[in-house]
Amino acid sequence: MIVVIIAGGDIDEEFTGGFIADLDESSLFLIACDKGYEACERMGIKPDVLIGDFDSAVGNVSDRARAAGVNVIKLNPIKDDTDAEAAIDLAIAKTTEDDEIYLLGANGTRLDHVLGNINLVAKGLKAHREVTMMDPHNSIQMIEPGETYIVEADYQFGKYISVFPYMGKVSGLNMDGFKYPVKNGVIEGYNTLTVSNELAEDEGTITIEEGVLIVIESMD
Repeated sequence: MIVVIIAGGDIDEEFTGGFIADLDESSLFLIACDKGYEACERMGIKPDVLIGDFDSAVGNVSDRARAAGVNVIKLNPIKDDTDAEAAIDLAIAKTTEDDEIYLLGANGTRLDHVLGNINLVAKGLKAHREVTMMDPHNSIQMIEPGETYIVEADYQFGKYISVFPYMGKVSGLNMDGFKYPVKNGVIEGYNTLTVSNELAEDEGTITIEEGVLIVIESMD
């Protein structure tokens, strides 16, 4: 199964619509969050579920969704978590470790929400789910010890590959096949040393021995 979550941040409809159109419809489960449903309406896409407290959507979004046959989950607006987190929880519950989860529309002008959504990538990792947070310019994943992140020249999302430690030190970092290779590195943040690396070969691999690593593929 492939789960795509359309959150309520900045949504590039050309990118989002094209990304969804390229997926196998028979294995796709689509979740819209709050005003993400408005983007779905404009794109002519019918999600399986609409979830949110509807504090940011315009008009009777939930009524329109129900009329269209969409399952609507109404959240209490007085809550600690975000609509996107509720969507991630639903996605985790519906998937197995072999499935994929994509979080779109998760970036925007609210940097607090952007950082919160990066935490949701980590929540997926903790539940042994592969969550990818994407926009037209960035693809964000996380890896832990025992996993190998592979970047192939013919299929990479963006030219630049940056890595950062998440919530603590990362040790045993190895980046092979890159312009700036790393052997048994230790990174703890506090600098920009691991920003904007590039492939030097047809394939690059990234592994760690301790910690959690954020991997970002970016294009200009």
